[in-house]
Amino acid sequence: MPGEGRGAEAAGMRAALILATQQFAEHPAYADDGIREFFFIESAPRFAKLPYHRHKIVLLVSAMRHTAARLEAEGKTVRRIALEDDLTFKAGLERLLTRHHVTELTWMSDPNRPVDERIARICADHDVETDVLSDGLFLTPEEDVDGWFAEHPTPLMEDFYHWQRRRTGILMDGGKPAGRRWNFDADNRKALPKKGVEIPPLPQPEHDEITRAVIAEVDERYPDHPGSASDFWLPVTPEDSRDWLDVFVAERLHDFGRYEDAMKADEPFLFHAIISPMLNIGLLTVEEVVAAATRTDAPLASVEGFIRQVIGWREYMRGMYRAHPKLEHVNALHLDGRIQKYWFSGERMPKDLPIPVRTVLERVHRWGYAHHIERLMVLGNWFLLQGYAPRQVNDWFLALFVDAYDWVMVPNVMGMSQFADGGFVATKPYVSGGAYLQKMGSWWPSAQDAKDSVFTEAYWDFLERHEDVLAGNHRLGLALAQMRKRRDARE
Repeated sequence: MPGEGRGAEAAGMRAALILATQQFAEHPAYADDGIREFFFIESAPRFAKLPYHRHKIVLLVSAMRHTAARLEAEGKTVRRIALEDDLTFKAGLERLLTRHHVTELTWMSDPNRPVDERIARICADHDVETDVLSDGLFLTPEEDVDGWFAEHPTPLMEDFYHWQRRRTGILMDGGKPAGRRWNFDADNRKALPKKGVEIPPLPQPEHDEITRAVIAEVDERYPDHPGSASDFWLPVTPEDSRDWLDVFVAERLHDFGRYEDAMKADEPFLFHAIISPMLNIGLLTVEEVVAAATRTDAPLASVEGFIRQVIGWREYMRGMYRAHPKLEHVNALHLDGRIQKYWFSGERMPKDLPIPVRTVLERVHRWGYAHHIERLMVLGNWFLLQGYAPRQVNDWFLALFVDAYDWVMVPNVMGMSQFADGGFVATKPYVSGGAYLQKMGSWWPSAQDAKDSVFTEAYWDFLERHEDVLAGNHRLGLALAQMRKRRDARE
């Protein structure tokens, strides 16, 4: 059949399923001499479940094919369900299990909640024994992160981050944090200087025959999905991903800290690492990232700010997802707006769409990426101000971003971005008018233009519309007082 490896079928044997988001250079199954075959499933229907950005599909499929090719070059037997087989994940796995007489299936636990259960049910239906390995995408063992959240019913990211630093010894000087401060966030909120600053370009990975073939196939198979596969720009192997990381550490980490919250209309990447697409599918490991960032002479504020994202925020989101499954369904503000087609297609955008939203949306359609402040304070902010249903917003981020998966999007979008949990993940809604965006990105010709923008009007309308729910939030006291003053003046 198309896409399947060759080799004699065995009467019964152990096999390993290598999931798309676990393309490690050293997956523990590779070192198990008892595993005779390795399975890869490229599920074309799964990639059509949402209108996923074509770059996301290319990244996953090309990474899998490179891993499979490496294993075959090492003499291992690979069985593959290819896109052209047009099988669901379930049907693909069932074909592999039955056709190759599998008696035991090994796989690495997936951080997305339903995946392990689905694989286990398929195996049970086919009388296949199971062996589930610990999830290797994170620094913190599952039992440790679950234990911390069990002991902290009202968790705070800063507390989790301190625990991580103490537990691992990362950026620690004995029992004290390096530099005698846990957090240098106050130093990391600068806008870009008006005179400009040199921003090093990203590396330009060269596409090999495997990636070129995937690009052509994805463009042909998913013509209505966002993006153009021919513009694909990311590394797809562990070796190229490490090179990408090394370039960031050498050329951009130095200035990452001070400008990590900055925005610029014609600069989509600035000093960001853009390693999450590779980190979230195993092409890089947390250990590799931490080692690279902590062996440099970059300013401590930059190193700490970067490390906080990797071992603090990222692992906190994963723990929050594990500990609080209710986050998938919350809607504290009872928002029900529907995501319009232009959010996915980029076509027929409303003429009155604010310039920051239009600009960031255009770059998301181009790259499948925007950095964290643009996601939170431009896109997420606008979604919330406009009253879009949080589950719809979550699905949009899942579809459009190359690094988006349930375990990180659910707590980040439903909690932090859309305040759908009423303040559990984040203590206040991340909303603002044009003034903050102008300060960090100079989106409008002047501060007055920002003040008079539809973004600012939407901000005041949001506060007034949800005053009853937000009134008890002490972090919004000043903003609500200003809103009431404006309302009184209007009346």
